[in-house]
Amino acid sequence: MIKSLKNKDNIISLILIAIVSTLVIIGLIFHEPWFDEAQAYLIARDASWHDIFFFWPHYEGHPPLWHIILKLAIKLGLPYELTIKAINFLFFEAVLFLIEFRSPFSRITRTLIPLSYFLLYQYSVISRPYILLMLSVLLTAMLYKDRYNKPVVYCFSLIFMCSLHSYGIAFAGGIVIADLLSEAFHKHSIKKCIMNVISNKKLLISYVILLTIAVFLIINIIPRSDTYASEDISIKKHSYLFCLLLSFLFIPSETLITSYSSDVYLMQSEINPLYETLTAALFSLMLWICLFFIGKKRKMLFELFVPYFFLSILTSVYIMPHHFGMFLIYLLYVLWISLDKEKIKTEIIAQIFEKAKISLKLAKIIMFGAAMIFSSINLYWSGCCYYTDFNSAYYPSKDLAKWIKSKNLTNKKFLAGWYIYPIGQCISANPYFDHIFYYGPFDSYSFITHILPSEEEKKEEIARIRSKGNPDFIICNNPFFTHEICEELNIKAEYTAVAYSLPASRVFKDRKETINTYIVCTNETYKELYGKDYKVPTFERK
Repeated sequence: MIKSLKNKDNIISLILIAIVSTLVIIGLIFHEPWFDEAQAYLIARDASWHDIFFFWPHYEGHPPLWHIILKLAIKLGLPYELTIKAINFLFFEAVLFLIEFRSPFSRITRTLIPLSYFLLYQYSVISRPYILLMLSVLLTAMLYKDRYNKPVVYCFSLIFMCSLHSYGIAFAGGIVIADLLSEAFHKHSIKKCIMNVISNKKLLISYVILLTIAVFLIINIIPRSDTYASEDISIKKHSYLFCLLLSFLFIPSETLITSYSSDVYLMQSEINPLYETLTAALFSLMLWICLFFIGKKRKMLFELFVPYFFLSILTSVYIMPHHFGMFLIYLLYVLWISLDKEKIKTEIIAQIFEKAKISLKLAKIIMFGAAMIFSSINLYWSGCCYYTDFNSAYYPSKDLAKWIKSKNLTNKKFLAGWYIYPIGQCISANPYFDHIFYYGPFDSYSFITHILPSEEEKKEEIARIRSKGNPDFIICNNPFFTHEICEELNIKAEYTAVAYSLPASRVFKDRKETINTYIVCTNETYKELYGKDYKVPTFERK
């Protein structure tokens, strides 16, 4: 009987994996990589091994493992999109396998997790290191119960976590500190806790190696004084303490059930209406109360709160909405280790609802309703993203590169619009070429360096661009910007003809941000290209 149920459960898992994987493959086919995906690929492709290890982490803000994996894959000679998408998909499959076949979650939970927005779209279709980070955390959760018996593989999973992201370093540190604090608290002795580690030679050596690597990685990613991201953080609108509060009372709700954030703003900079903040706080508080009871029952409150507190130290400094999935990763971790210690029994749930004077029948309806609301909202978010990817460009760079090649214009002079660096659409088109296809300020690298130049360096770059003469085309976000560009470069020709334009829709949950790209030229160039004069669009009043 048990074997039959197990086989049935495995079949359900295989069917679920097949359905979800097929959907993600379709999403990957239609998805156009955006700036973040291209930036990582270009660093891996064009930077030296030395700089990937020791230089660029200071400006990228996270350890180099993702770039290393990409660089190794690039050596196989596969095309850009196939490289990043195949790697991401393989790690996504590994995450699904762990959830479905190695986790202690119930059947219904293992069905709901793959339907979450961050797993079904954000971290599976968009190729970034977050799916790898999720894999490392799940591996750590799986090994946690045997951490004293198998300390080497346990610490290896923590090192893996640290090597992927600054959030991974914070989370891994929180896991180890929480374990030590819990041990000391329950043994009523710090000395016994320390002796327990010292007496386990493998664990002690593993912790020393982990600490050494973590310290090296922290030193390796400390932003330098001329890092552009440091300037970004300095203009935030919320205090650190308020952002710490938001990490606990806003991010959980935004991860699972509400959609109030735009992925073009830092949490530190976005100002939400009061009702949105309070609604998110209410949902988040309800979730923390549930987690508190789960942790208290198992005497795991340190394991519950300390890792997230360590994580929130960083999220309070810098976090974008696409990073909110870190809470989902954290949630899977704490639920996994909690269930490994003690399963949630039906009679215990019944007792809780009985104390609240809620019948078991009504309790089941409430739990079923909550599961349906969660899955419906997350499927809706994912559906919005897949629909947008199917019907419009997620980012304009792929079509931009395709247009340039289709018109045989690769030998023409393309001037990239800029703020400090060339605009993201130009950077993101670089992977489709074997060289930097444009010129502009600070164009010696195919990617954005995030190095903040001095005013003198900016002036030198403008002088260098002027010396190149008139461009054939100007790539910009808005055709009106060409006037400012020409004025700054002392270009007398009139760039008023739009040779190419494409709006793209970068979608996050159910919110879309339109990204426009224009290629502007003179009327003479337009006539050479299309065999006719450019006509300025006119609009009729309705």
